[in-house]
Amino acid sequence: MTTKVLFLAGLMAVAAVGMPRAQQPVDAASQFAKTCASCHGPKGTPAAAMVHAMPGMPDFAAAAMASVPDSVLNSAITNGKGRFMAAYKSRLSPEMINALVQYIRTFKH
Repeated sequence: MTTKVLFLAGLMAVAAVGMPRAQQPVDAASQFAKTCASCHGPKGTPAAAMVHAMPGMPDFAAAAMASVPDSVLNSAITNGKGRFMAAYKSRLSPEMINALVQYIRTFKH
């Protein structure tokens, strides 16, 4: 009897390991605040001093951002860009990176 119970418990443990885990909800606003806002500003517009220190930093709230494809933003977050923008591919899931791109699209002047 004890052997059967242990066997069944072992099978259940193996089955549980192979089961997909519930995915955590993607909270792009919180992730942006934690990861991006220190450079890009809390509403997508970086401070003048930051733009001066890091030339080429985009203003996500500028009308010109509408013409920047999502793939370009995704690549910049995933792989980094230039000397200042770090790559986040090892720190953020592809789902979070996509959510950040969509969140960036909500910034408007």
